[in-house]
Amino acid sequence: MGEDRRTDAALWLEATSGTEASFGVVYDRYRARIFRRAYAQVRDVSDAEDIVAVVFLEAWRRRKDVRFVDGSLLPWLLVVTTNVTLNTQRAARRHKRLLAAIPVARHTVDFGPEVDERLDGGLLSGRLQAALQRLNPAERRVVELCLVEELPLADAAAALDVPLGSVKSRLSRARRKLQAELGDAAWPGDAAIEAPARTARVEPAAPARAPHAPDDLEVIS
Repeated sequence: MGEDRRTDAALWLEATSGTEASFGVVYDRYRARIFRRAYAQVRDVSDAEDIVAVVFLEAWRRRKDVRFVDGSLLPWLLVVTTNVTLNTQRAARRHKRLLAAIPVARHTVDFGPEVDERLDGGLLSGRLQAALQRLNPAERRVVELCLVEELPLADAAAALDVPLGSVKSRLSRARRKLQAELGDAAWPGDAAIEAPARTARVEPAAPARAPHAPDDLEVIS
């Protein structure tokens, strides 16, 4: 079967009108792209797959609020991906703090440093990852859309539903902060970010079937 050439807007209208197959087409069209964006941040296949699921559930929950940029749903989905990832990372930090407060049993081997060291060898250097996390959420969204995903400023503004001037000012502030922290080191916009993603060759596990029908998703609050 050939590629479905219907626009995202047309598919979304059909999906919200009760055609579950259209929602499946949107899911299949962008699942891998959302997975790669999530994995670039969390560097864990299982966590990235969970983020993909939450992103599409959130898209359906907010189906009346989605925004299309030149007919594409992708920029808006990338914004949702960043938001879900930020929430996931905040939850992970809270969990880590909780575990750190629990006394370690005697004679127990602590594998934490080894795990952290392996994670630090992922897509982004530890220094860059830390610098990105110190940006405020608004700046980080703009960096990921404009410098990592390389969307035009106007498309990022449309996806974020903010004025173009706001995107420019946030991006300018973020670049200054990153430049101050990283100096000549690799940072968003450099080829150094994308190259490891290609060498890692991480692919999302193929789902057994398309996501639940929209009627099933409607129970998500």
